[in-house]
Amino acid sequence: MNDEQQPLTADPTVVRDWLTHLYGGCPGFLSICSDADGWVGRRFTTDEPGIAAAVEYAVALDGRGAKGVYAQTTTLREKPAKGRGGEDLAYGLTHLWADGDYGTIGHKPGPDDLPAPPDADAVAKVVAEAPVPAPSGWALTGGGYNPVWTLAENYVIASDEDRARVKELTTGLQAILAAQAHQYGWSWDVEVGNLDRLMKVPGTVNRKEGLERPTAHAPGTGELFDLVDLAKLVAQLAPAARETMAQAAAEKQQRKAARLGHKVPPPRTPREPRPPSGDGPLDVLADTAEFRDVLVPAGFTYEGIHSDGREKWLRAAAGGDRPSSAYSLLCNDHVAVNWSERSDLPVGALAPGQKLTIGTLYAHLNYGGDTSEAARDIMRAAGGRGAHGPAGRLPAPVLAEVKRRCLKDGEGTRAPLADDPWAGPQEEPLEDSGEATAEPADRLPEAFWSATTVLRQIRQMARARRASPDGVLHAVLARTAAMADPTVRVDSGIHQPATLGWYCGLFGPSGSGKGNAENTAEELTPFPRVDLAYIDISTGQGLIAAYLDLDIDPDDDDGKKKILVQKRTRGYALATEGSVLDAMAQMSAAATLNGVLCKAWMSERQGTSNAEVERRRALPKGCYTLSMSLGVQEEPAAKLLEMGSIGLPQRLAWAHATLGPDTPEKRPAITGPVSVTNRKGEDVPVTNWVADLRNTTIPVPEHVTDELDQLALAISFGRGAEAPLDTHEPLWRLKCAALLALLHGRTEVRAEDWDRATVMWETSRKVRDRVQAAAQKRTQADMDARRAEAVLTAAESQAAVYEVVNGVHPSVVNVARRAHRYLTRHEGEIPVRDVNRNCIKKPDRDKYRASGATDSLWSAALQYGCEQGWLALLADGALLSAGAAAPEQS
Repeated sequence: MNDEQQPLTADPTVVRDWLTHLYGGCPGFLSICSDADGWVGRRFTTDEPGIAAAVEYAVALDGRGAKGVYAQTTTLREKPAKGRGGEDLAYGLTHLWADGDYGTIGHKPGPDDLPAPPDADAVAKVVAEAPVPAPSGWALTGGGYNPVWTLAENYVIASDEDRARVKELTTGLQAILAAQAHQYGWSWDVEVGNLDRLMKVPGTVNRKEGLERPTAHAPGTGELFDLVDLAKLVAQLAPAARETMAQAAAEKQQRKAARLGHKVPPPRTPREPRPPSGDGPLDVLADTAEFRDVLVPAGFTYEGIHSDGREKWLRAAAGGDRPSSAYSLLCNDHVAVNWSERSDLPVGALAPGQKLTIGTLYAHLNYGGDTSEAARDIMRAAGGRGAHGPAGRLPAPVLAEVKRRCLKDGEGTRAPLADDPWAGPQEEPLEDSGEATAEPADRLPEAFWSATTVLRQIRQMARARRASPDGVLHAVLARTAAMADPTVRVDSGIHQPATLGWYCGLFGPSGSGKGNAENTAEELTPFPRVDLAYIDISTGQGLIAAYLDLDIDPDDDDGKKKILVQKRTRGYALATEGSVLDAMAQMSAAATLNGVLCKAWMSERQGTSNAEVERRRALPKGCYTLSMSLGVQEEPAAKLLEMGSIGLPQRLAWAHATLGPDTPEKRPAITGPVSVTNRKGEDVPVTNWVADLRNTTIPVPEHVTDELDQLALAISFGRGAEAPLDTHEPLWRLKCAALLALLHGRTEVRAEDWDRATVMWETSRKVRDRVQAAAQKRTQADMDARRAEAVLTAAESQAAVYEVVNGVHPSVVNVARRAHRYLTRHEGEIPVRDVNRNCIKKPDRDKYRASGATDSLWSAALQYGCEQGWLALLADGALLSAGAAAPEQS
């Protein structure tokens, strides 16, 4: 733009026409946002006043110099509590869309990508020659020519299964157009089929790369389309299109390999027909994929053919850690052997049943070696229930075969399938996409919290009190479980119905909010007046005694003898100091406490049989429950995890007590208790309602029973040895699903409860694994420091000359150097006696004494170190810190 040109501004009339045409009268809320409002945006009703307000806001954003103003493709079911709302809130579908980018301004292709169509005419050519109807109209975005197919009737998304079907339609359409563009050697954006996609609003200004380009809409055929007809057409054409795009992805990998000088794997060869290797999802993967299909997305590179005919693959380098060998893996057509100890894979030739097949290698690379979770996630993807991990990116033929061989007829829906199945995660987000950054894997995701009113209320209250939502939710579940009578049980359909006791471990450093999470949970789930055993978890026998009271022995004719009798059936234990867990981890005086806690989680028989009747403490099986909320710091938690055999870590639900990165700066309003409607039609706290339940069995759906059965079999057949901390996963998830159902006022587990319990299990595992990894890293760092110190000490001793040089004995120099290293490593101000104790070695002392020195070695080293500026005395000589200077490396 030159000095004589006036800056472009939005055209309110064009904006109004477009928003009215696409969204007017559609159920739900219209969402408008841009980079100018941080992609948070605002939501508007779709009636005439709402559209007018949306136009005003879009024009205002444009007036603030936004790079682009966008509308979400679908309406939202409700206004989101945070952000602009994700796919889970997608509600009203009014049209189908595509992103016809052309040229290079604002979307320059990557080094291995094909170029975009050169101009708008080329985009029109792709759409016209693709086997899809001519569009109703077009959006000119100042760098794109986007086709739009308007629906004759608005379509309301009513369920998760419905959402999966609609997404498969929208992503399938992108694949069809991309396959057509590929025929001309052009790329096409297939990453726009998500239901929360943002598309530029015609009538605003595109200001990418410092340019100002107007946007507008253009007429098409004006035809309105029946969604069912479009869905049938896409379902027919999408599989072949996805195969084309899979081939395009392979070609891109070849271009990348050529550019980087890597070898290219040989062409795929048709496999000889053979019987299926098994009926599980990982068996299907082994039958339908090749090793390259799981290795390339993980960053491995092909290095040619070994002399024995096997393929050579080299692991990915990370963090400057470069492979030192010519290859890491050797693969034939069904088994890989790993020779790299740094690739996080089992090393060497493995025993039968443990070998790295295509399926088990996929589980190691993508699910930490958890073959059961990998199999479950593939099943979720094949059934259209939404994968939790990379399984959703498996190619269409693999998931179709999984569905055919592993799922019952009619179970689930076809999964939303990626168009570039082996491309792996993107290296950077799409420009101006407005997508939120990746959520932390060890915290519950946005989609989880926004799913129900109750969950949104819990998160709002947690944020209002500046507590961790994850920690508050687990404490809420523990308090809800504490109110459940032992006769309230969940039935898996396999084992005997289980009581609902819940243990949560709120993890964080001292003062991080563990007590705050419990206090917030108390506001959300206040205890009614019931005879509850409040328990101090100091000893096992003390825990049992909390359920008992002295009473007259009915067998005593005089009525004077008293015995301990169970008076309470429900117990709640609370501890916010990590020292309690530390005491349990010591396995000394409190050794019985571990066993009592483990039994109590499953309501097993407890107690002793002393000779004296009045001293007997016993709780019958299934006649009591215990729930527990524990605040735990890193060190005692790490000790517990190192002692997984004691059984308590497997039963804990782990959650961060610290605030997450999504904590809003402005606190929301405080809410009241979580309430449900009782049989009288009254709104009462959920804890009151649960406390009144008796003789209630909570059933689960049939598919949950099937999944639990498979999970139990996997654990029985050895997975417990591979993952000892996951052995109680079936019962953990079962209890969690039942408690979520109760929290929502229901006495049956639904599919959505089970799915949310699964998300909570995976998040809990990641918190637990993070604690474990931090402990292992700290231990390794200490070992490395001690090893390095030993090496340096040995080198100094070997290099020492037994003569005084310039009046300073070599041992004095060695000790001064060692003291500087010790202070640097430990930082801060250290008592002199501690430095002395850790830095004087016997060989140095002996050599120093042999030299005939009259003063002590430490006093000489301390004086010398201070003179050299390596050491600094503080607090009248009581403390030491590292000086400003550092000794030269010897």
